[in-house]
Amino acid sequence: MNILCPEPLQRGDIVGLISPSSPITEKAIEVGVHLLKSNGFNVKYAKHMFGSERFLAGKDRDRAQDVMDFFIDSEVKAIIATRGGQGSQRLLPFLDYELIKKNPKPLFGFSDTTALQLGLFKNTGLVSYTGFTLTIHLSTQVKKTLFSSLLGQEYTIRKGIKVHGGVSRGTLLGGNLTLMTNLMGTPYMPTFKGSILLVEDVGVEPYNIDGMFSQLDLAGVFDEVSGVIFGTFEQCKSKKSNQSDGTVEDVINEWASKLKVPCIKEFSYGHGKQNCILPIGKVVTLDADTTCVTIQN
Repeated sequence: MNILCPEPLQRGDIVGLISPSSPITEKAIEVGVHLLKSNGFNVKYAKHMFGSERFLAGKDRDRAQDVMDFFIDSEVKAIIATRGGQGSQRLLPFLDYELIKKNPKPLFGFSDTTALQLGLFKNTGLVSYTGFTLTIHLSTQVKKTLFSSLLGQEYTIRKGIKVHGGVSRGTLLGGNLTLMTNLMGTPYMPTFKGSILLVEDVGVEPYNIDGMFSQLDLAGVFDEVSGVIFGTFEQCKSKKSNQSDGTVEDVINEWASKLKVPCIKEFSYGHGKQNCILPIGKVVTLDADTTCVTIQN
């Protein structure tokens, strides 16, 4: 597969805003829009950005058309999802992947956007960026890694706990665990051979996290990867009052112990306040001994 790594942006460029998942209000994105504008970027709203239909930001074809409109709009240099939620995977059958290949540009999103980003990579080789939407908590690390990603600057994140030492270089793939498993068995799930796997989730009980890790294992993913980064698993607690199911940490520790590749856990990627932006589809370096992830642009 040919990797499509879009050109870095320059201050003054236009960023297109889309809602590929759940509905959003204009007030909810005020802070995120201000962040972009105050750092020298202009924004353009998609036609159906404020649509609403049940738990979705409008009809599938309308949301997909917003995605395509910005890929072919020569003024728009990057695309950013307003929020996650539900529904980005429903857009995958309606996208023109050949047209996207001819007009590559970075797509930023997080959580539910995982499905859209992995589907784009599988079908076009397009590098995208996970960890940012217009509604996430804007920590110092988020802002630093966001603008480094937009402007094509190298950066290193040193967070987490070593599980298995060593250094690995590979294509970073993954994102939200639930969305990854939703794509398994479809034409939109990329191969993980030689990749560095990135996973996080939120609000899922430990037994469900275990089930999804088991699915990855049975599909051969853990045997194929060259490294693993476990992000944060926020609010992933058992609903049982006696905690007989154990904790999500127990689940992660068990699966991590089975790995034989460089691996870190509690990396600052996920739905907590200490998040970061990472490139899906780009080669990164994982140094598990120093718990560093380095992105070279």
